[in-house]
This record gives sequence, structure tokens and C-alpha cells, in this order.
Amino acid sequence: MNDTRAVTVGERIVVHLSQYARVQDEYVVPPEMAQDGIATSLGISRAHAAIELKRAMIAGRVEMRIAHVTGAPTRRKVYRLTPRGAGVARTVRDRALRRTVEGLLPDGRWEVLPGPRALEALRRHGVAEARATLLLLTLDRIDVGRTGRLSPEAPVRFRAAEAGAGAAFEAAFVHPFAWHLDIVLGPPHAPPVKAAA
Repeated sequence: MNDTRAVTVGERIVVHLSQYARVQDEYVVPPEMAQDGIATSLGISRAHAAIELKRAMIAGRVEMRIAHVTGAPTRRKVYRLTPRGAGVARTVRDRALRRTVEGLLPDGRWEVLPGPRALEALRRHGVAEARATLLLLTLDRIDVGRTGRLSPEAPVRFRAAEAGAGAAFEAAFVHPFAWHLDIVLGPPHAPPVKAAA
């Protein structure tokens, strides 16, 4: 029976950082260990990543340090797992391995895949283990051959939520006051006024 608990953002961050355990103490680290890289990799906003990283540090799962980041001109804050965080990452991975998913194989047939076999199929098609673990926990049907070629952009539901938030912001703050701008600046179709000489 599949575990239907949702994966929290905190768990996603811990699983993401677990793939950098071997390089977390290096002098130069990958950009995915910095706040921007974590946010981009997980498809969340930078502010949300900051909140969740702070919670993880308070819980003792993550530590922050200053390090050189590949491609960055200055040193930055980067995050690494504590032993407690590594334990949480193992627990989440074990949850993924206990799941069963339907996988669309490259030859075009659907097959029921137990967790270990699905994880192996995803890794064979170029999906990093952390991303494969999260896919197993969030999806019931996975296109194994195509998943490895997808970019790590935000899922559609997150983009739709951001668009809805933008529309709500405009409805609450822009539209009620747009007439003020028309009075001060003139309507958008008005010709520009020449400056006095």
C-alpha cells in the first residue's frame, strides 16, 4: 500500500541537500547548495526557501556556512546537512522505496514498478537520485524516458498559483488606483507633453 502523506518543503530541501553530502565541506561548492540554487531546483520562491531553511536550522537538520560558490564572484551562505538531517533524508528515501508507481517505459508500455525498480529506471535515464526520490513520492504515474530530459522548472500548479497571486495583487492594489496615474501622467493614449523651454 502506498504512503499518501504529502512531502513537505522541509523534507524536499533535506533530500535535495543530501545529494551534495560528499562535497558539503569543500572549499568551492555547487550553486545548488546556496539559497538561490535550492529555490530554483525545488521550484519554490527564494523567500519560501529562506523560511524553510531557517526552520530546518532551528530543528537541527541543516547548518549554514560561508563558502565559495561555483560561478559566483563572492563567497555566499551555503547549507549542509547535519547528522539529524541526513537521517531525515534517509527516512524520506525509504518512504519513496516503499511506494509503487506506474511507469511509462521508453518502449511505450506502462508497467507497475516497485520503488527500488522505479528509482533505478529513473537514475538510468539521467534523473538525479534526490529528484527521483521526490518524483516517486509526489507522482503515481511517471514517464520514465521523458522525465530525465525535463528541466527543473516549477511544476505547473506552482506557476498557476503565482499567476493567481499576481492577478489578486493587481485587483487589490493596481486597478483601484490606476485612475490616479491617469490623472498625473495622462491616459496611455495621450500624446507626450513638450517640456517648457
